[in-house]
Amino acid sequence: MVDATGDSAVLTDQLGMFDRDSAQRGIGKEYEAVGTFELDEMLFRFDHFDAPGGYAWAFPAGDGVFKVGVCWIDDFYERHNTDAGRRIDDYVRRWADSDDRWEVDSVREVHAGQVYSNNSINTRAVDGLLAVGDAVSSINPLFGEGIRPGMESAEMAADVALAALRAGDTSRSGLAPYERRWNDEKGGAWKLQRAVGELLYDFAPVQQDRFVRAAGGMSPRQLDRLQRYELTIPDLLELYPFQFSDLWKAPALARHI
Repeated sequence: MVDATGDSAVLTDQLGMFDRDSAQRGIGKEYEAVGTFELDEMLFRFDHFDAPGGYAWAFPAGDGVFKVGVCWIDDFYERHNTDAGRRIDDYVRRWADSDDRWEVDSVREVHAGQVYSNNSINTRAVDGLLAVGDAVSSINPLFGEGIRPGMESAEMAADVALAALRAGDTSRSGLAPYERRWNDEKGGAWKLQRAVGELLYDFAPVQQDRFVRAAGGMSPRQLDRLQRYELTIPDLLELYPFQFSDLWKAPALARHI
């Protein structure tokens, strides 16, 4: 059996494999718009005015079609939001209307979702059951992408499940190689990036500016590592806009390391 129930975590939550209550909740909403879009690349905006505790994005999605959206982590939204009456719909609409490099003629689809995320080092296998994707927090904890990590976790699980079925052993010990492989290949990086995300989405505005400028100076190799979520510690230190007020965040970071 495989739990692939997404953020509902139907079985993993009941079986104690993944504790949603102790994880961070994030939400996102996106418009698929018809109109004019003058850019040929993805645009990300880190700004507590447009996306408190998160980021906004815009990118082309075909001829005359583009996507604009906003996401945030609830913990940091509550800290940086200055208008308690605004909902995420209000932020997406304002972002969609905010830039003269695009113009929305109509919205043909709306996508929205939530996620519960920790550092991904969870119980992924028990007797007769494997868990994949958001059901066991496979989402990248730094930028919140779930599709590629979810597919990777499913591929790892499938390899182990087939081997276990051939061996006639679907016990925890027969399925545990999936969990070990995930932790070996992703767990350490996800754990570090969870700590980095704890800083990134809590940056003061001046730090956001410094972070974006530093990201703009990344080399092609660094950008490739960023896209693969394989940034090294030197990469992260180069990006990080340290200020002394960050020191008070040390206890919160320690629980992620």
